[in-house]
Amino acid sequence: MTLPTDPPTDPPADLPTDPIDWFRNTAPYINAHRGTTVVVGLRHGATEHDNFINVVHDLALMHSLGVQLVVVHEHEPLDAAVMTSDAFASSIAHALDQRTQIERLFSMGLPNSPLHNARLRVVSGNFITARPVGVIDGVDQLGRGLVRHIDVAGIRHALEGSAICLVTSLGHSPAGELFTLDAIEVMRVLSRGLGADKLIVMSDFDGIEDADGQLFRQLTVDAARNALVTSAQQQQQVLTLACDVCDSGVPRSHLISFQEDGGLLRELYTHDGIGTLISPDEYEQLRAAEGRDLAGILELIRPLQQQGVLAERSNEDIERLLDHFVVITKDSRVVACAALIVNSADNIAEIASVATHPDYRDSGHGERLVERLVNMAKESKVRRAYVRTTQTGHWFQGLGFIAGSEAELPESERQKAKAARNSKTLIRAL
Repeated sequence: MTLPTDPPTDPPADLPTDPIDWFRNTAPYINAHRGTTVVVGLRHGATEHDNFINVVHDLALMHSLGVQLVVVHEHEPLDAAVMTSDAFASSIAHALDQRTQIERLFSMGLPNSPLHNARLRVVSGNFITARPVGVIDGVDQLGRGLVRHIDVAGIRHALEGSAICLVTSLGHSPAGELFTLDAIEVMRVLSRGLGADKLIVMSDFDGIEDADGQLFRQLTVDAARNALVTSAQQQQQVLTLACDVCDSGVPRSHLISFQEDGGLLRELYTHDGIGTLISPDEYEQLRAAEGRDLAGILELIRPLQQQGVLAERSNEDIERLLDHFVVITKDSRVVACAALIVNSADNIAEIASVATHPDYRDSGHGERLVERLVNMAKESKVRRAYVRTTQTGHWFQGLGFIAGSEAELPESERQKAKAARNSKTLIRAL
């Protein structure tokens, strides 16, 4: 199945090359996003870009996968200049032309195209009640308005009727006056008013970069506000928006480029996304394992057991030891795990079942887990921690473990060893 038109010959490096594997890998994200409300903000320039038809196709696919979509389009950025009557009329005409173009693209359904038989319903209308900006510093801000009210019930009704809701950054007053609005403010008020699950802002840049030009993959709200100091001016407006909506209760904000073919799909349906994710809490968490993590832990350690890297433990054994595990999760998916089994009577602790998903082997997750377990062992007042390994001895030595022997372990721990594995014992004094 081809999703966008004219896909690149080679898939991106972080995506599986087998379409079956790709589809299977997206399943958890399809299930997670089904039924969610997502506000997608299209910044100025998106509809004129060559890739916009692919954005439309991706939005249509998201809709078919059960995402409730509210699309806000910015026909032009508002600057500080006073708007003349002619400029106001031109702005309104541009906004309506753009809305018509978007509706037209969603209505295309030629055979052999991604929208064939999609039969999408796009609803747009007077969802925003506005009021005039009025006179500021003695100057009448002609034609410019502020959001006064959002018809949340009307939008919800459209979404529940399986429609895509298209919102133009225009508003009407109770007196029937028409105003042009700041699209950023419309995105902010809509996301908050609808209690959206996500806000995705598509701009002409990939995301938020650090001082060295490296893309931030994820940021907490606090870290994002700190990044405002070093981010480019064009990024500051959407970064502030993302932080504000997260502060108002929206769990996630995503900043991506409308120029990237398949960017929406990669951001929502792959492990690492493609832009910058902003959330109130850490997207990647190191924490104690919970019952819901058992399947993810088994998925990580089972291949390593089959390869002889980890000692064989039954599913029942892992479940029994679940309280001893710590995990690193990324978007609720277990990407690394390890266990600490404390033997207080003999003043020693075993570190076991250290495993990291292949996609994250060079991310330092294993080192973080072992260091956490070492600190937990210290808190348990034991004097030593040890590991048994067949293939990763040098890695553990780099973490402060020293080659030892079974004879240095207490009898209670020696009885746990499996002679057939011929594993090496490494010990770290605490």
